[in-house]
Amino acid sequence: MGTACNLFQECQDEALHKDGHQIWQRLVLHEFNDGKQFEAVIHEYETWSQPSDMPEPVYRGLRGEGDLERNRERAARRAKKKIRHACKSAQFDRMLTLTTRDAIFDRAQFQRMIEKFIRLVRKATGDAMPYVLTLEKHNSKKTSEAKRGSLHAHVGVRGRQDYKLLQSVWNYRVCGGQGFVRVSNGSKNMRPGQIAGYISKYISKTISEVETNKKSYWISHNIVAPVRSVKLFKTLSEAFRWLVSYWKSTGNEPSFDSRHCWQDTSLGVYWFTSD
Repeated sequence: MGTACNLFQECQDEALHKDGHQIWQRLVLHEFNDGKQFEAVIHEYETWSQPSDMPEPVYRGLRGEGDLERNRERAARRAKKKIRHACKSAQFDRMLTLTTRDAIFDRAQFQRMIEKFIRLVRKATGDAMPYVLTLEKHNSKKTSEAKRGSLHAHVGVRGRQDYKLLQSVWNYRVCGGQGFVRVSNGSKNMRPGQIAGYISKYISKTISEVETNKKSYWISHNIVAPVRSVKLFKTLSEAFRWLVSYWKSTGNEPSFDSRHCWQDTSLGVYWFTSD
């Protein structure tokens, strides 16, 4: 990979020092902490080494103002990316669903209950218990009118869970005998990408229902962020060749099926994942 490394280093130097307008292929790589998982995005990237005649950007305004629907779409995309990266970094392979017999509609109240639950479980197990969670409203056809719109939680976690402990803490210590826990234990573990997909699905359903400037998901602070690096290439084929070489170096055989690759040729954007 030495030649490729020299190539993108030369391209970055050229982008900084060559006069005029340049168009490159920019590869953004996120490497996760197990050394085998990664995500990569390739897209067109323009540089100007001289002052541009383009007008100054328009003032963006205050947070929460402007096109509300467009802002929510952007927020959902950012949330999905953060959740996906957290799930892969922490290698989540289980999901908890926390529900209550009584209908709870107050998000702040339910959040306090979740925080108490996590605090007590951490204390009981001595484990740091990294997590990603989101709240969802009960809204299925089976939901009674009394509980329609009430809240429950989905929590991504790692490793086999002690169901009896979780049920005891949530049911008796937090909910006063009115709580239920469902754990996705079993013989078929879910991949971190699948966990992220489930959590992100709930984000898409609820983010439009959350009050502006209020949180729709929570990520624990003890999850290590992926290592981000950026590389420039002169052509798309050079960027692809470097990515394939890097992919093989992680011990995985490159796969370009729908689970590992997504593209929008109209925008010139290509996304890849090892999981």
